[in-house]
Amino acid sequence: MELEQMTFEQKMERLENVVKKLESGTGSLDEMISLYEEGMRLHEACSKQLDAYEGKLQKLSAVKAEA
Repeated sequence: MELEQMTFEQKMERLENVVKKLESGTGSLDEMISLYEEGMRLHEACSKQLDAYEGKLQKLSAVKAEA
């Protein structure tokens, strides 16, 4: 599934699985590098999504404060 099609929760779950696999140390070096790259992409996507949510919440708070 493409990152754009995944929910935030799906991305976080996949990231957790990637981290567990990396921490286990099992697999080839090529596999570990690929997992690391995937983990970095997932982290970036989650971070951007959280920043967007934070921006929305700040706007909502500002509107509520003005009311």
